[in-house]
Amino acid sequence: MTVERVALPAATNTLRLVPALYAATLFVSALLLFLIQPMFTKMVLPRLGGAPTVWSIAMVFFQAALLAGYAYAHVLVRQLSPRLGAFVHLCLLACAGAMLPIAISSLFGPPPSDGIPLWLIGLFSASIGLPFAALSASAPLLQGWFAGTDHAQARNPYVLYAASNLGSFAALFAYPVVVEPFLTLREQSRLWSMGFAVLAVLIAIAGVLASRHPVDSSAPATAAVPTALATRLRWMALAAVPVGLVIAVTSYISTDIASAPFLWVVPLALYLLTFVAVFRERPWVSTTSVVMLVPIAVAPLAIGLLGGAKRYLFAMIVLNLAAFVLLTLLCHAELYRRRP
Repeated sequence: MTVERVALPAATNTLRLVPALYAATLFVSALLLFLIQPMFTKMVLPRLGGAPTVWSIAMVFFQAALLAGYAYAHVLVRQLSPRLGAFVHLCLLACAGAMLPIAISSLFGPPPSDGIPLWLIGLFSASIGLPFAALSASAPLLQGWFAGTDHAQARNPYVLYAASNLGSFAALFAYPVVVEPFLTLREQSRLWSMGFAVLAVLIAIAGVLASRHPVDSSAPATAAVPTALATRLRWMALAAVPVGLVIAVTSYISTDIASAPFLWVVPLALYLLTFVAVFRERPWVSTTSVVMLVPIAVAPLAIGLLGGAKRYLFAMIVLNLAAFVLLTLLCHAELYRRRP
């Protein structure tokens, strides 16, 4: 005697809301993640006289914390069920919430005369390390949970990148235009803390929905194919090159060309834009076109760098950004093509 399972209307309606909930959660997470970067960096700048190197060192910290958050999310998705993973992550968010509102750690006084980079990394780690790492884990964690549900779109969780990138862009452009001119740093910190609380609630709901709609265990499973070491190394290289470029271009523009705060967010925004452009079945620009355009941008940039001329600042900024975007597009397009 066989028992047929009938999908309840309420469960079906709830399942339909899963992509919208996950997209909203990723939007809020990315918004908070990219708001805290300029906000906290602005808190630190007065201690070092507004030195442009602060942002370059901050970018190194943010990328390292992002990697730590991704590694944490990987362990949670691979080792724990969505219900237990959500509980562990909510405990981490609670620990991070205890450090709010965002402020410079009282453990750090005036900067030393030597070793400023290490001092800055320690300051960032003690002040916002845990909240930032917890936030950075949201995207891979939620995509992993979504991929483990029985939703029709679960086989392609990459679609959630759209909501994440939208939140990132909103934060990067809203901060210098809306947030910074009209809110003090204390008000910004309090508003950010409220958003963090909202995110914790959304993640809790997402975890509950993921545990209520798991993949049918009775369905035949596809055997996992081991990924070759050479493939993993290619993924790492294709992801590492754009990260190194965004730090290098930011440092060059803000230090050697023009020390303008708004320029700090431009390379980061363009970096995110490349994900939106090529992490899709129909990219905005073909890889063939990008390959043809790379020499056109890199050749005059190399000549300008070797010549050492700084008279044409605007032209050098445009060339740097153009070469950076094209090379990043090339790497990210190849990374998407080789995706698992």
